[in-house]
Amino acid sequence: MTTSEAITTDGVRLLSHRPSVLYKMEHLATDPAEGDIAVEGLKIAGPGWGDRLKALLQGVSPAERATLFAVRLSDEHALPLPAETLLARERTDWFPEFLSRGLMRPHFQPIVELATGSVFGREALMRGKLGAVEVRGGELLAAAEAHDALFSFDSRARTAAIEIGLPLLPAHEVLFVNLDPRAALDVDTSLRTTWPVIDRMQGEPARVCLELVRPERSNDREMLEQLVAAHRKRGALIALDDVSGGTDSLDYLELLKPDFAKIDMKLTTGIESSAGRRRLVAALVECAHECDARVVAVGIERVSEFEAMQELDVDLGQGYYFGHPTERPMDVDPRLVRARPEMA
Repeated sequence: MTTSEAITTDGVRLLSHRPSVLYKMEHLATDPAEGDIAVEGLKIAGPGWGDRLKALLQGVSPAERATLFAVRLSDEHALPLPAETLLARERTDWFPEFLSRGLMRPHFQPIVELATGSVFGREALMRGKLGAVEVRGGELLAAAEAHDALFSFDSRARTAAIEIGLPLLPAHEVLFVNLDPRAALDVDTSLRTTWPVIDRMQGEPARVCLELVRPERSNDREMLEQLVAAHRKRGALIALDDVSGGTDSLDYLELLKPDFAKIDMKLTTGIESSAGRRRLVAALVECAHECDARVVAVGIERVSEFEAMQELDVDLGQGYYFGHPTERPMDVDPRLVRARPEMA
């Protein structure tokens, strides 16, 4: 292949049912050679096409981006994908190999009783390694979303968390394991990708807490309710992640009646200096306790945030203040937690 042929096939062709959007994007290009309008759409080719496409997408409105689809110039038989999805796949082209050959290993972050400082449990937060390259959990999740591989990633991550976590954690601690509702195909599949692993590890069901990540993103509310009931019947605890003051979040809190409600970390950051956030968290604590759920404040990083959550009757805390995620569970310094005057 010649250099000119490589440049021609290295890139994408943008399509839209709104020609005005393609015209606008062409004029956003700093160099006319970077793209040209033709019958087949706008071509962005050559080295660094991904960066140029990203810059062009940032120059149009969300509504205009939604009309844009793209195909790789090197693949004559590919179907058009949303332009942002194709760009995300190009930037995470390592992910398919990671799923087949990479190493997925959880790190464990303590969840602490705010009244006593004792460790109640640990959340398994996933880390990945492909060769010598380390990949963090957020990058893995974003790549799985881009490649429509949420089911494979979610089930593999849950298996790794259980296989590694149950033998490592002290016998009295609860293992919090993420479960993405978007990856739940049906109730039976969710059970088959969870409980055989727990049984094989001879795990006590009550030591496993399945943490539903943003359940409001689930497309099937009834199925999610049945899924929670089925896992509970096996003995698992249930937690809801990212609980906020939104109506969807509160609806799922009342519908699923979890054992734990984890407050969105955006409410934790700087709560000591925000009267509004304090009132909102106080209301969430009251609502959760009415549903018989214990409240976990996520993202505690400073003593002032810890003290504010303690004053608001939040039950448990998680965050860098107590400890970073580590491969082996680490002790929490009891001096970090000071009992309230009435408990001293």
